[in-house]
Amino acid sequence: MPLSDLPIHGKNMKQALIVAVAALFVTAAQAQTPTKLLRLEPNGPAGEGLKGNDRDKSKIAVYYGDVRGVSAGVWSSPDFSGKMRKATFSEFIQILEGEVTFESKDGHETTFRAGDAVLIPRGTEFAWKRTVNEKEYYVVFDRAAEGVPPAIPNPMFVRMEMDGPAGKGLTARGKTRSYLYYKGPEGSSVGVWETQPTTAAGFHEAKYAELMVFLKGNATLSTPDGQIEHFKAGDVALVPRGISYKWDSDTTRKFWVIFDAAGKADARAAGNQ
Repeated sequence: MPLSDLPIHGKNMKQALIVAVAALFVTAAQAQTPTKLLRLEPNGPAGEGLKGNDRDKSKIAVYYGDVRGVSAGVWSSPDFSGKMRKATFSEFIQILEGEVTFESKDGHETTFRAGDAVLIPRGTEFAWKRTVNEKEYYVVFDRAAEGVPPAIPNPMFVRMEMDGPAGKGLTARGKTRSYLYYKGPEGSSVGVWETQPTTAAGFHEAKYAELMVFLKGNATLSTPDGQIEHFKAGDVALVPRGISYKWDSDTTRKFWVIFDAAGKADARAAGNQ
């Protein structure tokens, strides 16, 4: 979801849209507070849907967000395009419908379609060339001021694979296998992870927010207050920072996006006061 470094009219409209909608959801919807497991839906929360306005064709539902620029939700646009820019935040995208074409700084174009997962590390120089009736789940994180060095050298958008990159695959560790695509400076990370059948011994408090895109298997997440959510391949869960929950699954694989880590995020917020 392109939220900054757009042509000036598009930048103003999209930033105003996400700020307004984020404020609406955070103050008005109980599901926005860090006390409940969230299930993302392609058309936004039941009874709320996706929000837009008469100035812009894009629509959005913010499930998790704050004024610091950490945000997760659903975004759609029939025909968006933007200028070449250097990303001032990292972004994960899971495309649900349509397609989007990115242009790298050397002029090479890459098209991503429904079913693709894309990581755009902070510092990537690229342009949203065009969208064609595109809808996506997104996470925006690791936002930084212009001039701050990227977390990884020579950042570039990358298509994430459920089996890990060709020739590398997943690395085994005990009952799990994984591949780390990105590690940010504030406790954030993005990758693919698989576990053999696992049942947690007890509840634990989440020290960060996590988006989970389930790729195969079945998992159940539950909280001490009795919330129980079942997820299968194709489902998307969001665990807010600060809640207690536990995991129970058969052999299950997921993309993960860890963001808004406790401690580092709190220190950043204090420094901005």
